[in-house]
Parts: sequence; C-alpha cells; structure tokens
Amino acid sequence: MHLLYSLVFTAGFMAALPYFLFQALLHRKYLASFWQRFGLLSKAAFSDAEGGIWIHAVSVGEVLAVLPLVQAVQARWPGRRLFLSTATLTGQTLARKKLAAEIGVFYFPLDWKFTVRKSLNTVQPSLVLIAETELWPNFLRECRTRAIPVILVNGRLSDRSVGRYRAIKPFMQRVLKDLVFFCMQTELDRDRLLSVGADPAKVDVVGNLKYDVAAPGLVESKADAYRQLLGLSANSFVIVAGSTMKGEEALVLAAFETLRQAAMEALLVIAPRHPERFREVEKLLAERAVAFVKRSELNTGVAKANQKREVVLLDSMGELATLYALADVVFIGGSLVPTGGHNILEPALFRKPILFGPSMSNFREMSEDFLHEQAAVRVENWAELGDELVRLFHDAGRRQRLGDRGYAILMANRGAAGKIVDRIAHLEQQCKAGA
Repeated sequence: MHLLYSLVFTAGFMAALPYFLFQALLHRKYLASFWQRFGLLSKAAFSDAEGGIWIHAVSVGEVLAVLPLVQAVQARWPGRRLFLSTATLTGQTLARKKLAAEIGVFYFPLDWKFTVRKSLNTVQPSLVLIAETELWPNFLRECRTRAIPVILVNGRLSDRSVGRYRAIKPFMQRVLKDLVFFCMQTELDRDRLLSVGADPAKVDVVGNLKYDVAAPGLVESKADAYRQLLGLSANSFVIVAGSTMKGEEALVLAAFETLRQAAMEALLVIAPRHPERFREVEKLLAERAVAFVKRSELNTGVAKANQKREVVLLDSMGELATLYALADVVFIGGSLVPTGGHNILEPALFRKPILFGPSMSNFREMSEDFLHEQAAVRVENWAELGDELVRLFHDAGRRQRLGDRGYAILMANRGAAGKIVDRIAHLEQQCKAGA
C-alpha cells in the first residue's frame, strides 16, 4: 500500500507543479526551499547532529505551539541538539526568527523515500516529534526501519481529517503502527485517533501545548513604543482582526463602519494570515477609500505621524502578539468565512475580550470552553460583529470580565509541555531497557 501511496503522492505533486511554479515566479515562494524539500541539507549545519531531536511543525500555528515544548526539552536536556522543520514559508520565517539562534531550522522533505532518506542521513536524529496531524507515511516508515522513535505531540484530528482517515482505515492502521506514542490534545482527539486504528495503549491525553504560550512580559515591554508608532491617543479604541482569510476583510470592514459611527477614534488593525495576500488587502482598502497605512511604512518615514488613519494593515510577520497587547477587542480571523478559525489563546494571555464567527472547527473544544465560561462572544455575521463591537465599546466592565475569564481558562489548562517531556523521558528509558 505504501507503493500505491507513493504513486498517488507523485501524481498529486505533478498536478500541483504548475501552481508551485506560478507561486515561485510571482511571490518567489518555494525557491529558497527547493533543495531542502528534496532532502539536500547542508552537512556542515548538521555536523554534530547525531543523537538530536527533530521536531516537525508544519506552519505558523504549529511553530507557535511547539515553542513551549522546545523550551521544556532544552531545560530537561540542555546539551542535546534540537532541529525544527516546517513545510510552509510562513512557518519557516517565524521559526527562523524565534529559534534559528538556538536550534537548526530547515524544510521538511517531500514524502518520497529518496528525499526522506537523504534528510534522515544528514540530521541523524535519535527521536522525532511531529506536531498535530502531520502523518507522512514514507517518512514514518523510514524512521521505523532505522529504529528512530516517532511521537505525535499536540495531536489533534479535525472533522475533515478524521473523515478522510476513516475512508482509508486499513492503510492508516499500518501508518499509525510506525509511531511509538500519541500525545493528544483532548478526549475527542483520542477517540477519533482510536477510530482510525491507533493502539489504545499508545495514546494519551496530555492537553494542548498552545495553552503553554509564553508569558507576555517581553511583548508588553514593547507596547509603549508600538502605541507611539501607531499614533494612538488616550481615547483610541483599538480593534485587532488577527489572521484574517480571503473574503473576510470586507466583512470586518463593514462591521468596523458600524463601530465608527459610535466611536470616531476607533482604529482597526487588519493582519492577514498569509503574506502573499498583503497586496490584495491593500488593494481592497484603497478601492474602499479607507484611510489606511501599512505597518511597513510606519517607521520608514513614508507614513507621516499626523496622517489620518482608520485602518492599519499589518504587512509584517511576528508582530501580531504585540498588537494584541494594545487591543481593546480582538476578532479571531478565519471564523467569518468557512476556514475553521484560528488560535484564541494569544489574545487571552493579554486578558483581551475575544470575538469570533461561526467557523471555529479547528478549535472547536477550545472555543466551546470559552463560550461556556462566558470568556468570548460568538457572532454569526458581519452585522452582529459590528453590533457587538459597539456594545463592547460602551461597556468597559464587560470587556474586563471577558478578558479575565479567558485568562483564567488559559492558566487552568497549562502544563502540556511538561507532560510531553515526561513521556519522552519514559519512552526513551523503555527503549534503552529493551535494547
């Protein structure tokens, strides 16, 4: 069945190749990663890599999730080499910014045997940790052949993933046997994994790494500088729409217009999820004659300090957390359009009131917990979003209560990183004992 999978994977790659070439020419995506994706890594960068831990985090969300785990592993085994791979440009950019000074960062290989073998020959890990649902059959089979234990960490199965896996359950049962353990986020994720063939003895619920997000002290120390940069006054009311998706910015702008009628000093920060959409959103703002400024212009002299602005387009990476710290209200992008929503914990860390739309399937249990504890507000459409923004503008006490409840949920659920590290230590002891 692995041969059939490889043939299907190759056919899919060839079908998608024109898109990759187009993105490479238009946005220069994939060019820098081309050789690494084919397993050609710099041997000099991995000269003393043998025995290290390879962590794979596909994109931005997974990279942010594994940051606490990286810190926990470094604290437990301070002399052990760590390496982190990603599959996307945005994930790679964030990983290099956050971790490149401490650990090796590179691109995950395409899932052919020859590319996987080349990468493993260079990295030579003694352990592989894979975040969430990145189950690549050829990579996992090659790790098992080399007796390299693979652990799924922060495991989750979305509605879409579990449906697909159940459709190919016999194959998935074989794939799952190539992992030594599964650290799942929730009981629902555990039950779903068991339903596609995992061994119950190899599955445990340890919680969500994203609750272990780092303390905000460093970010908050930057807040005053960013407040000046954005030209905020004592009366400014700041809305941050984080990680917005295609088709969503127009809806957020419509809701913001409702707020502007009640709060003339309101400022909207729009942070598109994907950098390649920055120009698209800039064009939308220009077409709507919105008074806006790009973040990239704020400290270059292009934007004047007294320039009128209703909207700031965050056309940068790695600054969203700082903007959350300045927000009066946060809207979670990807939730007014059917893309499954994004992480709500980062704004909760700053005790911010959180709004999101009906599409939160990627964070279903988390969002339901926040709603149950009255720590967030769900809106069904842009009109409800606008009305809710107005209500929150007029009710500072409610904003405070929402933020405090969200923070309490976050703090009550921390600790997944420590549990995973304990599990790693236990499994490695078992492996040594059985050697």
